[in-house]
Amino acid sequence: MKKIVMKTKTFDRWAKKIVSSTQLCKAAREIELEYYEADLGGGVCKKRIPILGQGKSGSIRTIVAKKNRDAIIFIVGREKSDSGSDFTNNEQTAAIILAKTFEKADRSKLQDLVDAGILKELICND
Repeated sequence: MKKIVMKTKTFDRWAKKIVSSTQLCKAAREIELEYYEADLGGGVCKKRIPILGQGKSGSIRTIVAKKNRDAIIFIVGREKSDSGSDFTNNEQTAAIILAKTFEKADRSKLQDLVDAGILKELICND
């Protein structure tokens, strides 16, 4: 069974004009197949997603919670062109802490988080 794809409210605000839901769904399916750039431990990975027309060299970087039984959750993102070379240690640590919380959530709890506006579920037609 394919996992549902979700994103945090913060990720959603940031990604709105940069990456499509279709691209996020495709990236989530790749993560399910264990195709991502780095495993950060704690159920979190880094995944690059190409920006339309720019390929992976012009891609965005994301940190994703992948260990929930039912969902893959995009936590934070950045454009390659942003200052600095990568996510800060604080961003990575915060993502791992958040992922640990999401890891234990069942579908009912995930829906509660959607209802509260903390998470947003993507509709993936794959």
